[in-house]
Order: sequence, then C-alpha cells, then structure tokens
Amino acid sequence: MGEFIALIDVIPEETDVDFEELVGKLKKVIPDTSTIERYDILPVAFGLKKARVRVRYPEEWGGTDKLEELFGHVSGIQGIEAIAFSKA
Repeated sequence: MGEFIALIDVIPEETDVDFEELVGKLKKVIPDTSTIERYDILPVAFGLKKARVRVRYPEEWGGTDKLEELFGHVSGIQGIEAIAFSKA
C-alpha cells in the first residue's frame, strides 16, 4: 500500500512554547511507519501561535483520526485540527 500526507494544526495551551520541543514530543508518539516531514509556525491570535505539521503516514490508516488521537497524548496541547490529507 501507499502513503498519505496530512497537514495537522497543533495549538498549544500557552503562548510561550518551545515549538522545537513540542514537535519533538509529537515525533515520539507516532510509530516508525510515520514521519513528521516539516512544520511551520503560524499566528493564531493574541500572541498564541500554532504548529502546522506535515506528516507522512501509512495509507491503511485512512483519514487523520489516528494521527489526531496519537497527538492527543502529548501534554500542553489545547487543540488539534486536521487541515488536509491526500495520497502521497
């Protein structure tokens, strides 16, 4: 089977977040069959920023539910939102 690529917005609880550390935690909760290829930091509001994470994952996972569930295990996150996904 192939792979999918997803864009997931991860919104932290605090405004003063070390995004390198946050993305490192996200990398730890996904299996070796998945990869965080890159991320961008985007403004949300009132000084709050989010990480837009690009993840490559196995096609058999289907949509982004499994990724969102895995990312939900990371502390300090107030929101996770799938923006898009497609076949790689």
